[in-house]
Amino acid sequence: MIVRGARRRRVLGAAAAVLALAACSSTDGSPVALAPVALAPVGGASAEPTGDATTAPDAPDSPGVARVGPEALGPVAPGERPPQVVAVAFDGAGVAVGGTYPQFQFWRDVSRDANARFTYFLSGPYLLTHDNIGTYTAPQLGTATQSMPFQVSGVLPLPGQSETDAVRYELEQLRDAHAEGSEIGTHFNGHICGDQKGSVARFTAEDWQLELDQFTSMIDNANSTNGIDPPVELGFTGDDVVGSRTPCLEGDYQVLYPVLEKAGFLYETSPTPDASSPTAWPQRGWPETGPTSLWVFPLPYVPSYGTDRRILAMDYNFCFQHDRCNTKAAYPTSTTDAWGQQALDTYRQYFQRNYTGNRAPVILGNHFAMWHNGAYSNALADFVTETCRKPEVRCVSYRELAEWLNATPEDQLKSWRLGEFDKFVDPNPPAYGQPVPNAPRPQAAEG
Repeated sequence: MIVRGARRRRVLGAAAAVLALAACSSTDGSPVALAPVALAPVGGASAEPTGDATTAPDAPDSPGVARVGPEALGPVAPGERPPQVVAVAFDGAGVAVGGTYPQFQFWRDVSRDANARFTYFLSGPYLLTHDNIGTYTAPQLGTATQSMPFQVSGVLPLPGQSETDAVRYELEQLRDAHAEGSEIGTHFNGHICGDQKGSVARFTAEDWQLELDQFTSMIDNANSTNGIDPPVELGFTGDDVVGSRTPCLEGDYQVLYPVLEKAGFLYETSPTPDASSPTAWPQRGWPETGPTSLWVFPLPYVPSYGTDRRILAMDYNFCFQHDRCNTKAAYPTSTTDAWGQQALDTYRQYFQRNYTGNRAPVILGNHFAMWHNGAYSNALADFVTETCRKPEVRCVSYRELAEWLNATPEDQLKSWRLGEFDKFVDPNPPAYGQPVPNAPRPQAAEG
């Protein structure tokens, strides 16, 4: 977000908004020469996972890990209806929530079960033990310490894990998620927000470059930095990262974007323009960013189900709407289930409008978090479970969406923006207010 006087719209929540896993947003109401993705026709898309059920060729250290999710996005015949893309991303992407919930494995399981590929925005210091936090230099502040006033978090172990074991486990999760076809993006490093020295809102181009260089180094040197032996071969490097979301959705994008362009990024997903309608197709640049080669994927403001308000399509914003995300408060499950149901029905309503309308991609954000008894994580798990196998739906990573948009002729994109195709009639619309039976639920790890 650009912080400019009256334009400072987002509620920051200061240290409380950082929480245990770097909550990113609240509101009041990222080309590298990589192996190309095979293009497949859209027509007659299978509802079943496709692809070679072997270890991905670029992840040799992931034995038995198969690519998951739908067939690749590809060319659409002129005049034909585009697929309904759903792109879900997670901020933080650490091992555990509060040292209890193994979220990375949970969402990888959901990805497989729901026929989806996700984007995981990694916070670089999750690849550091706390003894190694000092290897990170926070822009404008200097050598990082655990006593900084805001969060520069190291790895988050599960019960019974040493911090070194937790870094190894994190690397294994990143390796396997990548082998399955999901994307690893950057959530940068420090999670220092607001309008004080060292916050991302004040970063210069040199600060952003320092953040990016250190993020790349944390990935590429994670084994040696933390004494991981034998090392975990990720199958990708920091230079392969092509998308980002900034901490707290903050920063001067006109300063950040040239840095990302120089690094070969394809897209960025931090701005939240007032005009970010749920039915708006992505574009390159907004007034907030200035002209750019990057695809900008804003989290849109969607109608909050059952209200006359709009809300940013992200879990933290529901949490903030319900009780300013007071995560220390205890509520009965009847209350938090109702809050989760509202989030689920909001996602359903957003999806359905696009699915039967102009097919603008559905862009959703989430955290590795269990706020309010896991209400919002459960809602998202329900949503992708019921949605990603529907006809003509492709649940893919942000990167795949950006590559597909790059490969689509501009005149075709223009016709899609205008809705110049036969609209889809959904034979199985969602039943609002009906939770998905037997949907997966995150479970606490045993200590």
